[in-house]
Amino acid sequence: MSKSITPTTVQVVTFNTPVHFKEVVARLEAELNKEASPDTVERWIDSKSPEEWMEIYKNKAPGKEFQYFSEFPHTKILKQMDPEGVGKTGIISYMFGNPLFAKEIMKYNPLAAYSIPPRFLIVERADGTTVTYHQPSTVMSSPNPKENDPALMQVLKGLDTRLEKLAERITAV
Repeated sequence: MSKSITPTTVQVVTFNTPVHFKEVVARLEAELNKEASPDTVERWIDSKSPEEWMEIYKNKAPGKEFQYFSEFPHTKILKQMDPEGVGKTGIISYMFGNPLFAKEIMKYNPLAAYSIPPRFLIVERADGTTVTYHQPSTVMSSPNPKENDPALMQVLKGLDTRLEKLAERITAV
């Protein structure tokens, strides 16, 4: 057995907006076609063929770059632990992605699966909302830049841009 610890630098991207928390959440859920996607991951796991898998992919978020996978409602958990405190602030973590991007990324770096799917953390503030995420090119690439295939970095930079545009759309004033 061996153990290694590799230091790495993660770029955390933060968008602050005066737009109300509920509006930002509604915009993200619309972008991800959440209403039509409650069982996407389960259906992929249960699919019997590549054709069936692709049909699920095409039908869940037609015309969208990303699909909703799940969310973690931190607010509800915190409310149970502290009914008078932090639970009053909206905090939700959304997991979403595009399995075609994931396939390409993991082809070059299987360890990227740890950070796939991407996540947005949406936090309510008194004066608006914060949207935060880890920049894919810093968490899905190898910590050793010499090990990164140029094709991997091209996919990751494209994903960086797509996530940034999504964050801009949901936080636009």
